[in-house]
Amino acid sequence: MRFRVHAFLGMAAALGATMVAGHAAATAGTHAPAVSTYDTRASSVVFGYRHGFSSAGSFNTFSYNANFTSTSGRLSAQFGIHYVNFKQAEADSRAHGVAGSGVAVLEFPIAGRYDDGVPKAAFALHLGGVPTAYISGERNFLTVPFVLGFGLPISPSRYLTFTPWYELAFSANVDTIVRPEGVSIDATDPSVVTIDPTTHMATLKQEAVQNALAKGVTIDVGVSVPMRFGLEAAFHLGKTADINLYGMFSTLGGAFSGDSVKTVGAALLFRWDDIVPAVLPKPVVIEHESCEATEQRFRACPSSRFWLTPEQRGQTPNAAPAPAPATPAGSPPPPASPPPAAAPPPAAAPTPAPAGSTGTFPVQ
Repeated sequence: MRFRVHAFLGMAAALGATMVAGHAAATAGTHAPAVSTYDTRASSVVFGYRHGFSSAGSFNTFSYNANFTSTSGRLSAQFGIHYVNFKQAEADSRAHGVAGSGVAVLEFPIAGRYDDGVPKAAFALHLGGVPTAYISGERNFLTVPFVLGFGLPISPSRYLTFTPWYELAFSANVDTIVRPEGVSIDATDPSVVTIDPTTHMATLKQEAVQNALAKGVTIDVGVSVPMRFGLEAAFHLGKTADINLYGMFSTLGGAFSGDSVKTVGAALLFRWDDIVPAVLPKPVVIEHESCEATEQRFRACPSSRFWLTPEQRGQTPNAAPAPAPATPAGSPPPPASPPPAAAPPPAAAPTPAPAGSTGTFPVQ
């Protein structure tokens, strides 16, 4: 009877040790990838797969991303959902999880662009969040990272872009830990252990098991800053599709401490919208521009307020003025203006007096 009780307690301790080993593996740095592509020319969807190799175990990540590009072609809002799993080297079971990502990618070209809008060289920033949870029968782990990183897309040709990148992830981590040293059961207490006198089998009551687990299970909360760096190669197959290849190096833990993880993967990108005109050269923009966009662009000209409509252009510039309105019937005619007064006749000039005359009488 005592042997069976001690055997049961030993099994409980082994289970607790297994969960502690799982906690050692489920640390920061296990979040899903943040960026699906550094191409911000058009809105797209991306289907990807990545596999990680580590001394602690292997990782698998299946990703779906929906990316939305701004009209300037410099901002890409990327939203993703990811299925992740982890197979610990010493464990028999695989931990399964799910992650969601929301990241903004800003790209600033520092050189010219090709005819299809691919920048020859650019500087890119990305920031956002990638909360990830692993759940299994033995391990429950949650990490909530805020990612901040940068990349340098370089395109030796319009068909190929290499992007080396670096990332910091300020992470809050929550883990469920079972500590076997905190589990204690009094085998002599009849309210805890029930012994069958016939078979001499010991049975633990449900309340006793719950009390033991409440004492031995703790929630571990911590903050760390894992780091990642890698290389992305994008093959531009045209205006509608790309093939991306991924390579990444990271560690399980803060900074570059803990087990190292090497990850490789690939993805297929489809553009569900046209490349924004802002990133295309001007002749190509005019060729693919719609009539509505052309009208809006011309109306934005400052001199558009002086333009004439086709109806205004059809009018004769020297047209005769319109006749004066007629006088209504029954109204008295306007008074006639008086004739101008006649000018008075000029006065006769006086006759000069003969020489030698001194009187004032007129000469007859």
